[in-house]
Amino acid sequence: MTVVQNRGLTLVELLITLTILSVVFSIALPAMNREVSKSRQRELVATYNGAFSFARSQAVHTGTFVTICPLSSNNQCVDDWALPAAIFPDQDKDLRPDSNTVWKLISPVSNYRITSRTGGRGYLTFGPNGLTHGASGSLIACPVQSSRQPMSYLGVNRGGRFHAVHDDNFDNKIRLSWGALIQC
Repeated sequence: MTVVQNRGLTLVELLITLTILSVVFSIALPAMNREVSKSRQRELVATYNGAFSFARSQAVHTGTFVTICPLSSNNQCVDDWALPAAIFPDQDKDLRPDSNTVWKLISPVSNYRITSRTGGRGYLTFGPNGLTHGASGSLIACPVQSSRQPMSYLGVNRGGRFHAVHDDNFDNKIRLSWGALIQC
């Protein structure tokens, strides 16, 4: 009969194992953080793409003007995208929900500060034909935690179509196709 002794790990074996684990974690952790950041950015884009698409669709299906904007406490559009954005019928274009009807509220996405590029208006309105009424506009999404998060430019053109441009190199600067430089 053979007796096997269980002797455990030596100090050298333990140190080698810990060194290998620390090297693996030092490589994997930054890659994981980058993926988490990109996941938050995808959530942001999906949220606002869905909101603008819903507003445009409601305008076409109901045959009325539809506005998307943050609302003040007295139900008036304000240019403060830290507030939830409301989508509502606005046939008289007074920037207030008709009959206090709000179809949808979009909560601000965490980890991003949203600012509008709407010529100081702070809202977008879609007409019954699906086109933006008045002027087109966009939102800039800047990371709030660190500069190692990607920023995004979320635009709606005159035709009512949504498009997004991203800061792929994490420098918080985006050069748009027509040459404009957007930065946080």
